[in-house]
Amino acid sequence: MDDPDTIAHSVRTALRSRVGDLPPAPAAAVKLLRLTSDDNTGVADISRVIETEPALAAKVLRIVNSPFYGFPRGIRSIPRAVTLLGLSAVRQAALNVLFYDDLVRGSDKGTFNRVYFWQHSLLVAILSRSIAQRLGHPDADSLYAAGLLHDLGKVILESHGRVRYSDFLAASIHSGNPSREDERIFFGVSHDTVGAVICASWELPELVCRVQSLHHRSFSDAGLTPQQAQEVAIVALADFIAWTQGIGSVKTLSSPCLSPEVLALLTPEQLDLADLLARADTEITEIGAFYGLQFPSSMQLRANMVITAISLSQSDGVAQPVATGPRTSYTAPHHSLDPDEFIPRTLEALRQEFGIGRLLMMQIESRRRCLVATHLLPKPVNPAPDAPLELTISALSGDLVRCLREHRPVVIRETESNQHATILARLGVTEAAAVPVMNRGRLMGLLWLSSEDASVPLNIGPLPEVLLVAGELGIALERSRAFAQERAKAEIDALTRLHNRGAVDRVLNQTFRQAADSGRRFAVGLLDIDRFKRFNDTFGHQAGDDVLRIVADTLRSLIRPGDFLGRYGGEEFLFVLVDTGEQGALSYAERVRQEIERRGRLLSDRFPGHALTASIGVALSERHHLDPGEIVAAADAALYRAKETGRNRVAAAWA
Repeated sequence: MDDPDTIAHSVRTALRSRVGDLPPAPAAAVKLLRLTSDDNTGVADISRVIETEPALAAKVLRIVNSPFYGFPRGIRSIPRAVTLLGLSAVRQAALNVLFYDDLVRGSDKGTFNRVYFWQHSLLVAILSRSIAQRLGHPDADSLYAAGLLHDLGKVILESHGRVRYSDFLAASIHSGNPSREDERIFFGVSHDTVGAVICASWELPELVCRVQSLHHRSFSDAGLTPQQAQEVAIVALADFIAWTQGIGSVKTLSSPCLSPEVLALLTPEQLDLADLLARADTEITEIGAFYGLQFPSSMQLRANMVITAISLSQSDGVAQPVATGPRTSYTAPHHSLDPDEFIPRTLEALRQEFGIGRLLMMQIESRRRCLVATHLLPKPVNPAPDAPLELTISALSGDLVRCLREHRPVVIRETESNQHATILARLGVTEAAAVPVMNRGRLMGLLWLSSEDASVPLNIGPLPEVLLVAGELGIALERSRAFAQERAKAEIDALTRLHNRGAVDRVLNQTFRQAADSGRRFAVGLLDIDRFKRFNDTFGHQAGDDVLRIVADTLRSLIRPGDFLGRYGGEEFLFVLVDTGEQGALSYAERVRQEIERRGRLLSDRFPGHALTASIGVALSERHHLDPGEIVAAADAALYRAKETGRNRVAAAWA
């Protein structure tokens, strides 16, 4: 565990004012939370707290007289409300209203949507209490409060951070890093640490502070009792479940971290997820109606989504084989990790085994959400057009959608849609079978089968066995991708997650050879962070590392598919832009320079007196460049000129 003084210092640095100077938590909410942790709390204690806060008393009476509770006549006194509803219901209602009014309503608009955040917090609170009840926790209501406040640090950073959480979200949307890692880079500390320090300064119950600190990280070495560890696991799992239902605290594709200890302490089988989600949906829908908000509905499918998401969180990224029992004559996927080898061999084996006339393999491109044709057997008489055949997932319709959704083969005919007609025209037939290529519930591709002669009807008899082969193909594709990722790791810079110097040299040599053979032009750029040493000397090497990551993320967010990025060394970065002329290279370099300068302004309070900017030199491949070293030298000379003429600018080697 980190040193408490170091943690407190990191939080103070991330905020505009000292932790002790922040506005205190609403007095009534703090009192209620303290009472929650007291076994001797009674109805009179809760009533007294509510009655001492006139605004809160009015809101509680409004809630208990609402249709949500359905009492036949008005309730006019707080003691009667507490008596009729019970301690738990009144305390919960008071916490909900206080949390919503003081931290959500009336806030500034920005990328950080506080109403969306409140919906997430409320669902996590409801799920946390329900899970605790199912596990027989002696005080499930305390888990409700811990769940409600689990992401408090995000609101604190939005309201009091040197960099607003809204600005952080806008700047990191394309980083590809886990959210907590990006938070630590931008703020110097993550939201869970901020929340834990603030809650401790407000003297909230230990359970709330503990959950704040540990719900996103490993807690095996935190010295917790079994019950304390279970409490952290409950809120962490509730947070993850809420995310799987599309209700995260912020709208991002990044999933919350789920530590191994959570799944060691809690399993879906313990919780009856279908019933858990159905009850949570009923409760949150009624509360949402009271506030005029709408939440997604819950169905049995949601339980399946949670189980799938948890299984994915446990995966090491390498698919495990499943028992399918296909004939050995077409288990070609197991003999190679190169798709350009095992896919054609498998297609040929299918043709020989079942007499299939023509096969077309399409593979998924996840980032573009489309299927791209990669292999056709036999090769067509007429050459294919330059652009590969593609199907956009979101534009699919009819039986093809059912094929992918239900993981079963379908027969497609040319009369169904123009989109399908494009596929059939490429195959030269009027009908074809589409077989999904799946692996552990993930779409890996689509296999098309047709007769070689359009006048011969399609034989659908082999489809069940072809589906088994498609499963093997799915396994092979996942393995090949995992192997490629492992191989690529050796060429990745651990700090910035860009390619390292070895990869830079390899790509430069390869690009130079290809350009020499084809005559295609490319551009090389060198970027250097201005006065980088001052960041290390003034704020420490950890801050310097964060600056390197910020610049790397900026480059990554602006690069085109097919271009190349790498860390050249120290605070220098290199990019290669293919098929790019003078204007394209200068435009890209200028966009990078401006975005780094913009992010530097966002971080001006974190790095006072030290502007984050960069200088860039750009060179084009020319006939007189005999090797990659000469191109890099030309870019380096341009970079030197940018530095000498004032920094924070782009210079071209040809200018």
